[in-house]
Amino acid sequence: MMYVFICPKCKATRMVSLLRKLDCQCCSSPMANCELDYMEWINLTPKQRQKMIDLYHNADPAKLCFLRPMPFYDRWERNYYM
Repeated sequence: MMYVFICPKCKATRMVSLLRKLDCQCCSSPMANCELDYMEWINLTPKQRQKMIDLYHNADPAKLCFLRPMPFYDRWERNYYM
């Protein structure tokens, strides 16, 4: 499953599959986990995506999720690749 992360500082977005925590490649600050998954994200229009990015940019950092919870069946979480 793919997930979307948004940088609340510089508004950059990134789609990843296995990473729980992510730093922005543009400004090196922690990226927030978007409440929408990848399939919902790609179905948004560019205007709707920009509204979502602006929402995260203007949000209180204390209310954002910077660590995506992993499902119990995730192989990375069970150290299969470690």
